[in-house]
Amino acid sequence: MEWKLIRFCAVAALVACAHEKTVEAKQEQPAAPAAAPTSEATLASAPVAAEPAKPEGIITITTSSPEAADAYVEAVDWLFAGHQDKALVLLRKALQLDPGLVLAKALLYHNTPGAEAMQKVDEAAQASAALPEAERTEIESIAAVKHGDYEKSRELELKVLSLAPRDWRAHAYVGATAFFLAHRTEEAAGHLREAASLNPKAIGPWSILGAIAEDQGNKAEAVEARRRVAEMRPDDPAAQADYSYALIFAGKLAEAEEVARRAAALPRADAKPLAALANVEFYQSLFAKGRENVAKARSLSTDENERFGLEEFALFTHVAEGKYRAALEAAFALETAARAAKNPNTVVGAVLDRAFAAALLGKHAEGQRYAAEAWALSESEPLSGIGRKGLQRGILVARMWTQALGKGKADAEKTLALMEKDEADSPNDAYAQSAAAWGRGVLKLAKGDAAGAAQEMSKCMPSADLCHVHLALAQEKAGDKAAARATRASLVSQQRTQDSFYLVLRQQLLKKASDKVPVSSNM
Repeated sequence: MEWKLIRFCAVAALVACAHEKTVEAKQEQPAAPAAAPTSEATLASAPVAAEPAKPEGIITITTSSPEAADAYVEAVDWLFAGHQDKALVLLRKALQLDPGLVLAKALLYHNTPGAEAMQKVDEAAQASAALPEAERTEIESIAAVKHGDYEKSRELELKVLSLAPRDWRAHAYVGATAFFLAHRTEEAAGHLREAASLNPKAIGPWSILGAIAEDQGNKAEAVEARRRVAEMRPDDPAAQADYSYALIFAGKLAEAEEVARRAAALPRADAKPLAALANVEFYQSLFAKGRENVAKARSLSTDENERFGLEEFALFTHVAEGKYRAALEAAFALETAARAAKNPNTVVGAVLDRAFAAALLGKHAEGQRYAAEAWALSESEPLSGIGRKGLQRGILVARMWTQALGKGKADAEKTLALMEKDEADSPNDAYAQSAAAWGRGVLKLAKGDAAGAAQEMSKCMPSADLCHVHLALAQEKAGDKAAARATRASLVSQQRTQDSFYLVLRQQLLKKASDKVPVSSNM
């Protein structure tokens, strides 16, 4: 998916945040074809605002159709809630109602993979020149992040907020970026609560507040936020599945299963409840049964990105069972399907998945080879700026991991230099900072400086699961076994949902603890 932080959790930050939230949802109905691509000239000459004047401090939506404006706002809400597939249906609907709605075009193509889609976003930005300032700035922010310029996008979001302080979307944009990019949780929560106050019907702010609570380990608040969303959308499978995920995080597997099964029985049930049910089963180590429900979910899905996300999720459950060949076969199948669908993000991501599968099972030479292949593809595939940046961040993680802990320390120094350049170029990006801290730490660990490694990796974000695995190893090698036990216990106590990479790490730690053997430096 390419909303705001595309693959941050999947690729940019296997070190810096949880693995990709599966893009889990089929569309409520097959998406109607988008309006024919609208040229810049057509957009510029389209009928201009027939909407009534809005109060000061609100972002305008320049359109001849109030229904199109409503569809756009609802799409934004679903994006904040993490359900891109639903948003895409609404954005296409908005453009059918008003092909000249520039905001909808920008956001639709922002959520479409590839370089061609990036050009469409640029066309929308160019066509916005005559729009009111807040509306134009929102589009410019969308374009900036599509190019991978998170710093510029953040500045533009703050400008939107200064122009439209009474608009819930302005607060939600700033709050989402403050959390997902900068990891400033208090600032983020303040803006998101203001967004919820300004638009009590919006579910997106509460969804992100739930994510913040999860990040802070506050299980009660996480469940309460998702419960609130579920009550606001009692007949929506997406909202109910999200509530199930919160219950999984809180360790309430029986309740989570009950909610997921109820959601699966709803009249318009789709892939989401079955994906949630699979999560429950994976935490019960019922891997084959869980993969059956993932397969059923895929069969219900009409959204390409969701299907690919579900396939990727199942792929890593093979790794959790130690089945390397099965994981590779799944990754090759995913790459083949992505090529057929002309989805460059997933083509590169599938090769990267092979590198991570190898790294997780200590096959560093193979991991290095797959990481090199993924890097070459990231340079040649027609990716957008945000797609290339996110994928290359993830590839650097795979390279550093397999080079430092394999036979490639000299190459690891070069990889670290690239990670540190990203860190320097991204002063407000907590994930880039966390990834660089891990990179320095894991290289120190490989060189035998366990104390220095532990010091570096203690700077990682709380959700940087791989970093904490290596932190525990460094603490142990430095002689602080109590700290190592505490780090591992904290990591194992998490039950991150839709996160099969974390699931692998957790399963490996539990197995090693039950076998009563030291954690291998191969991890």
